[in-house]
This record gives sequence, structure tokens and C-alpha cells, in this order.
Amino acid sequence: MADHPTLQRHLPLINDLGTQAMSSDESEDEVRRTISYPRVYPAWRSEQLAAILWQADDVAAANATVSIGKHKKAGTQLRLRPHSGKVNTAAAAPPRLPRNCYNASWLANLLPHQVKALRVQDKDYDFGSNGSPSSSASPNAMQS
Repeated sequence: MADHPTLQRHLPLINDLGTQAMSSDESEDEVRRTISYPRVYPAWRSEQLAAILWQADDVAAANATVSIGKHKKAGTQLRLRPHSGKVNTAAAAPPRLPRNCYNASWLANLLPHQVKALRVQDKDYDFGSNGSPSSSASPNAMQS
């Protein structure tokens, strides 16, 4: 991802997010050769931030594909992570992010002491054109 031209500028933000910003998986049938783990999204995450992370997922998936002329390692199953409309309302939000990294509705429903503990930065992160919701579909629209 560090070599991807449109994601390079977002690396400091992505590194600051840690694992709390990542979608969790919901396990399905593990008997099949291909396992599907639908993504479950943290409720606190904004659509703009999600768009950047989905792009990072796509780059990581492309980097993990089997190279031409190579074979997949024996015993490893293909892992699909399709988008879903599922949301994890219990997911912990990382503190000290710019305000537009958080879902505005989620933020508005927090109690005052929760907002204080979150220490939201009083600025917006510049997602640029690659992070706008119009450049990447929402999880409900992306059912691939």
C-alpha cells in the first residue's frame, strides 16, 4: 500500500487508526474450499474514511493474489470478504481522529462525557477526491 500513488498520502492516518478502524469478519461455512467472511463495519466510521479503507483493502487483495506462473499454497483456502450492510455498534472508536473520520450521526448520539473521552480533533481530514463518498460506493451499494 505504501507504493500505491493515491493511498500514500493517507498512510499516516491509516497507521494512526490501528485495528479499531478495520471491518470485522462474520464467519460462514468453513467446509467449502472458498470461505466467505462478510464484512461488519464499525458504526463510528465515516463514509469518507470507509472509502479510503476499502481502497486499501482492494490494494492489499491485489498484492495477495497468486502471481502468474505460481501455485496457491496447498491447504490454504480462498477467503472472500464481501461488503455487507452489517454494522457493529459495539466497535470501539479510536480517539483523537479528525471529526470527519467519525460518522456524524454516531457522534451526535454520544453522551457529552463520551465525546470528551473521544478527544475528537476540531478539524477535518482532507480525504481529497479519492476519499469522497461519490468516488466509492457505500457498503449497501457494494454487494460484490
